[in-house]
Amino acid sequence: MKAYLQSGNFSEIKAIDDTQSIHITKEVRDRCADNYCGFYGKNYMCPPAVGDLEYYRELILTYPKGLLFSKIYSLKNKYDHKGMIKSGLEFREEIQKISEAAKAEHFDYLFFTAGTCSICETCAILSAEPCRFPDETMPSLEASGIDVVTLSRDLGMTYNNGSNKVTYFGLVLYRD
Repeated sequence: MKAYLQSGNFSEIKAIDDTQSIHITKEVRDRCADNYCGFYGKNYMCPPAVGDLEYYRELILTYPKGLLFSKIYSLKNKYDHKGMIKSGLEFREEIQKISEAAKAEHFDYLFFTAGTCSICETCAILSAEPCRFPDETMPSLEASGIDVVTLSRDLGMTYNNGSNKVTYFGLVLYRD
């Protein structure tokens, strides 16, 4: 799986040899309810629709290995909201390409990404329809309750890469 990620030109990639080290906390998940991003209750990959924390605790433990990865994007300044959104979309699109390549090779994996799902311009949840692409969606680290700050620091990764930069994190769990 690491070879797939290396094709994405990520800034850092660190191995997780024991998925029990991935902390899932209610505090991380509760931040979603503050709705700073505007997607709480408006996207299938966001709370409350994305599933409860116990579901993710159990799901993560079914995978023996993982890779946490990040990519640093430059911004015009710390208020460059458009740049942050554009970078986030680029990050998720890159992960989507890698996921499609791994799927074609029949790898057994699960991706988590930064931010909400953006496959559809308007999520089907808003019209009370089922998800249009359930096999392509990826929950976010935060919506799953994954404490990416602690995990990245435990792995020796840089979480904050300085002013005028934004760093996005993703996680892939897999079986050999």
